[in-house]
Amino acid sequence: MKALLERFKANGWMIATAVVAVCIVGSGLKLVEAGDETRQLYSDLGRVQAEQDALLAEHSRLLLERGALTSLSNIEQVAVEDLDMHFPETVAQVVE
Repeated sequence: MKALLERFKANGWMIATAVVAVCIVGSGLKLVEAGDETRQLYSDLGRVQAEQDALLAEHSRLLLERGALTSLSNIEQVAVEDLDMHFPETVAQVVE
């Protein structure tokens, strides 16, 4: 038993060194993985920002189009040309 304990003490530094080496290698691998994930997320951020810019431009265009379609002159033109509506020649007030 004493011989086994002496042998473990002699090899203890080697075991501790191996454990530390494994921890360092594992830490390095995690660092590489985190760097790769950061690059991937940054790439995704650029893509999503470009998509947001495109959607914002389309939204602005649609707001302008809605403003043009709801203008009084456009509504009057649609009423006269498409719906064949005309303003009456005489306007009468109905009183109840």
